[in-house]
Amino acid sequence: MAASESLRALSIESLPLLSQVLMLGLTIVTFVLVYYLLQPWWSRRRETQGGNETTGPGAMTARARPLFSQSEMEFFNLLHLVSRDILLVFAKIPMRTLVQVNAEDEDARREFVKSIRALTADFVLVHPGTMRPNKIIMFGVENESGHLSSLTSLMKGLCQEAEIDFIRVEANKNYSAAELTELLGLREDD
Repeated sequence: MAASESLRALSIESLPLLSQVLMLGLTIVTFVLVYYLLQPWWSRRRETQGGNETTGPGAMTARARPLFSQSEMEFFNLLHLVSRDILLVFAKIPMRTLVQVNAEDEDARREFVKSIRALTADFVLVHPGTMRPNKIIMFGVENESGHLSSLTSLMKGLCQEAEIDFIRVEANKNYSAAELTELLGLREDD
């Protein structure tokens, strides 16, 4: 019974008016402090959830650009039409993801992998069962003098070593479905 009497003695009515005002003031100050301490964290969290906006230096802007030129898009659509039942079609794939380079000398291997870092296959036809690249198609790879560039020659040699067909198509030629099927060597029984 003494415990219940002591609890009644601690009720808010039993405290003097000045103590009640101090407790109310401390409660308000605590809420204001917590709000101002959590506001920077909360606003940063909202900004990261905001969307795909990119911030950078004042003079820099970023926007999406097309993956293909118009002629490459037309060729991609035709390539997809011709090979969709036989092979999977991928575009703009780095060569280092298509081949595995092994060498006894680890430093030489690292240097070679660095040299192929810039190589990108325009189109890759992949076997759906093995998920290995069958054909790499380069879109207009000749330079102005009609010769293959050194990087393209390197890519062609790498494809031969990895037993991947390397096919070059002309950038300014419009292919028919039959021509492209013949050029790629695709048949229904592949």
